[in-house]
Amino acid sequence: MNRVRFVEILEKTSNKLEYRDLLVNACLQNPQWVTILLNNMEQIEGDYSNFSARILELTCKENLEIIIPHLNRFCELLSKAKLNGVVRACAKLCELLMIEYFTKNNYHFKNTITNEHLKKMIEAGFDWMITDQKIAVQAYTMQTLYLLGAKFDWIHFELALIIEKNIPTGSTGYKNRGRKVLKAIKTNTRLKL
Repeated sequence: MNRVRFVEILEKTSNKLEYRDLLVNACLQNPQWVTILLNNMEQIEGDYSNFSARILELTCKENLEIIIPHLNRFCELLSKAKLNGVVRACAKLCELLMIEYFTKNNYHFKNTITNEHLKKMIEAGFDWMITDQKIAVQAYTMQTLYLLGAKFDWIHFELALIIEKNIPTGSTGYKNRGRKVLKAIKTNTRLKL
């Protein structure tokens, strides 16, 4: 697949599910095309922003290192993301990055992800936790912030306050994830999901 066809499918295809694997594989073979996905994700009203975000998320699940050359731009996007699908994908990518950084102790990620990147993830994460977001966004963000609390100890206290405040009115998924995160914070143990 060439670049023109990649963009055409992203922007004009009505049956997007049919082309998802094709686009992911094309992006894995052409890592520079991550910039196309990020460009689309920045379009606040673009119909294809959510689809591009989903393709980036699925591509990164296959090969997370593909996002490394684009970390600055990705982290800048976090505070600008507004569409549900874009926010969800960003939250998931933050979670994946923090798992590599903290639990897998991936040397490449530890040397590439800067404190500035982490601060942008923290800022976006707390914003997502206190605004009206879908449960998936908040669940991914709980995990991300919990992991970040290993480096920035104040995070656990703030995260626990937000979760405790929202659990009574949260969905079943929010309550389940929230209780697990609170237990891990209170017992100072590793979060098991």
